[in-house]
Amino acid sequence: MPPKKADLRACLICSILQSSNDFLTKGCPNCEDVLQMTGSADRVAECTSLMYDGMIAMIEPSQSWVARWQRIDKRKRGIYAVRVTGRPPEDVIKEIESRGGVYRPRDTDED
Repeated sequence: MPPKKADLRACLICSILQSSNDFLTKGCPNCEDVLQMTGSADRVAECTSLMYDGMIAMIEPSQSWVARWQRIDKRKRGIYAVRVTGRPPEDVIKEIESRGGVYRPRDTDED
């Protein structure tokens, strides 16, 4: 039986959808090196959100215009939220920027 929307959380960085248990045991398949959620329920709660809109099933992200539009075309295949409400902790944003990345909120349509 597939998980219900209420059972899924969205990563605040990449917007991938997984169960709390998956984030706890496996971390985020795209962002684990920055988020370090594996084994930490507190970190899962800080870096994911239960509040999101829409779902996108991404099978071939590199070939999908929807993936490019959502800026997930370089992410792993999976199910992603269209929009995620919430922001990650400041230490996560600083870590992304220290690696030369740019944090883009997942709860807005703005560039």
